Amino acid sequence: RERRVAGPGRAGFAMSARRRGSKRIVEDAPSTADAHEDARTDSAAREDGAPSQGMRLRTFEIDADTVEYRVCRSTRDALTSSMAPLCLLVSVCLVGAISLGEGIPEPAALGRALLLTLRGSGGSLPFVAWLILGAVASLALAIASAASAVVSESVLVMRDVGVQLSVRTMLSRSPRSVRFIDAETIVSVLVNEAVTTSDVFFYLCFVTRGRVGDARNGADRRPSGDGDVGGSKPRCRDGVALVFPSLRPPLSVISRVYAEVHVALFGGVLPGETSERTGGRGTGKMRARCQTSAGSNPARGGSRGWEWEVDPATGVPAGPATGRGWWDRGFTWGLPGPRWRADDAMSPAHSVLLVSDFFLPNLGGVELHMYSLAQRLIARGHKVTVLTHAYGDRCGVRHMTNGLKVYYVSRVPVYNGATLPDIFGHSDLLRLILLRERVTVVHSHQAFSVMGHQACFHARTMGYKCVFTDHSLFGFSDASHIHMNKLLVLTLADCNHVVCVSHTAKENTVLRSGVTPQRVSVIPNAVDAVRFVPDPAKRGLRMDGSKAAPGRITVAVTARLAYRKGVHLLAGVIPLTCERFPQVDFLIAGDGSMRPHLEEMTKSNGLTERVTLLGNVPHARVSDVLQRAHVFLNCSLTESFCIAILEAACCGCLVVATGVGGVPEVLPPELLYLAKPNPAALVDALNDAIEALEAGGDSTGGFPKREGSTEGRRAAVDPVAIHERVADMYSWDDVAERVERVYECAHATEDSLVGRLVRLSRCGTFAGPLFACVAAVDYMFWRWCEWWRPARTVEPAPDFVPDDADFVLVEEE
Repeated sequence: RERRVAGPGRAGFAMSARRRGSKRIVEDAPSTADAHEDARTDSAAREDGAPSQGMRLRTFEIDADTVEYRVCRSTRDALTSSMAPLCLLVSVCLVGAISLGEGIPEPAALGRALLLTLRGSGGSLPFVAWLILGAVASLALAIASAASAVVSESVLVMRDVGVQLSVRTMLSRSPRSVRFIDAETIVSVLVNEAVTTSDVFFYLCFVTRGRVGDARNGADRRPSGDGDVGGSKPRCRDGVALVFPSLRPPLSVISRVYAEVHVALFGGVLPGETSERTGGRGTGKMRARCQTSAGSNPARGGSRGWEWEVDPATGVPAGPATGRGWWDRGFTWGLPGPRWRADDAMSPAHSVLLVSDFFLPNLGGVELHMYSLAQRLIARGHKVTVLTHAYGDRCGVRHMTNGLKVYYVSRVPVYNGATLPDIFGHSDLLRLILLRERVTVVHSHQAFSVMGHQACFHARTMGYKCVFTDHSLFGFSDASHIHMNKLLVLTLADCNHVVCVSHTAKENTVLRSGVTPQRVSVIPNAVDAVRFVPDPAKRGLRMDGSKAAPGRITVAVTARLAYRKGVHLLAGVIPLTCERFPQVDFLIAGDGSMRPHLEEMTKSNGLTERVTLLGNVPHARVSDVLQRAHVFLNCSLTESFCIAILEAACCGCLVVATGVGGVPEVLPPELLYLAKPNPAALVDALNDAIEALEAGGDSTGGFPKREGSTEGRRAAVDPVAIHERVADMYSWDDVAERVERVYECAHATEDSLVGRLVRLSRCGTFAGPLFACVAAVDYMFWRWCEWWRPARTVEPAPDFVPDDADFVLVEEE
């Protein structure tokens, strides 16, 4: 049997598809929507649930294989969300200004003056004429905006045929077709999360691929069969087709449509199970609930996520959902219940927002510290979210290992990876993220991070607890350092607690910012002892896989080849060391602006056979470089805490480093050979390390045991023994536990909005009152954002469901 159904409305397009022995022909129609109007009026529309955020989902079951899902909103909501009210207000204001003037010129005189102005004949319009033109233009814009306001959007699903997207505006009588997607071109249906400069929302999309007859691919577009009309197949480009792009319905509506569309197009999947994986509730009485496996159970009691407290009297969610942020919470400020304690396994878990300009895929100490800390906090039962700027095509919302959610917002870095300050530009976006992720602690990293400073400032305006980790050392004489120190004074005076990675960094931070030492904690970095392990089979091997001669020593360097890392010192150390120690080779991993300086040095001294420049090495392969070395060399001019030293020692290397900053605190003296930042002193320290290797008789490196070498000397240079010592000293589990106690100290502090303004006003004679005024303006802007989009209307984001979790179907009551 044959049925004729309206097609996509594209000239010369037809398609045939077989299903259960029947044939459906899709061909052109004068109007894509009119052909279905009779069927829609005859079919009963089903209202799916109560209105959510002013939107309703209506389902039209046209026949067994054709269903339309339409998201509607009221005319008032459509008008208020458009630019029509603003343009109308401007027009009314201009009309009022005209009425208060001396009078309206006659139309003839106004027309002559306008004609002379357009011709450039020296005529000029009176001021009232400009007001009239502005009022007319504003009124025209208001009418155009009202006419284009979207009232409803729909997706028509035709099994085995395709999907048609339609939209209806204020002035259109029926939905207008926007796009038709052939079922053969649909790869998958997805529910994704998008982030813009001012909003975060979920959207439903179809992932499509190009057809064989696409003209872009140079394929033949002649008729391919009797079913084709007009001599060509539809052109469908590779990409993503958004569903409901203008209305942006809530996740509850999107998940319902996703579940049913997925079954209609692909079949064989329970709607409840599918929608639960995307955060929805399912469509029937059965829905899938996640039951985490033993490997992913939180360390603390309770679920991975938590809901806002509910006021017993009113039943309204408490906390930021009330629109007052975390103010007026007393000593439990920022927590969903009783005060959380690190030593109480039944305390509710935190929702932590890590903010910095520096994060993966960029590689560095701050980036690796944030990622490792986030993974350990997740393993301990907390929810962790990262906020950073976009890196190339990595923009939007991404999920990393163990459900670590990362917001890559659209901010352009301007200098050394740091973004341009915009004060209030992204404050509302930060508010939405804080509400969606139900954040209780904002943790910013690195003094150079503009996003970190702004996040602390705006979060404190909303009453959130803030912690700041400073990873660097700064001076006091450089102009850039002076300005950075003044900014740090503002941020740390506003934060509840401060973390430094070494005692030297703590002294530097206290001197620069004036913060009291009692509010600063020292929590060092750590190393992943599972990844960085010694490998006796690789020790002494060259990068090409060939075995070096017995007794040769490899000195490894892994650093960014920049001036701050002491590359000019390294260029002076290498010739002296090669001349003094004929058995020493250098293996350098890293890239930077001073790499040509090293290349010229190796060529001029004829050391190309003994010095290997590897260039940029991914962090996943750094352990492979360190496992081939006996000694690690660090020539940095300033270091707060050098993670590279820990990674090298964890791979069994002896470490030679400049005694600057917090480097002397990293390792014990028998593993760390310190030197002054000059080539001669570094060569002498290398001499001590080489003598220790030869005296200890490290057999894994090809050094025979010497007579008189004691067990203590051999243990001091044994790679396995060094690895075990470093693994016992530094662990990310220990770091995460100490960070939890810092969060406890932050939540134990009490503050008020007036106290915050007073504290900021004391940050300097001129800067203090300026900071207080900016904070007051920020507070008023926050209150306006709460009025424009109340916190109770912000939809919380669902918790991440791991792919390896066990799912069980539970019948709802």
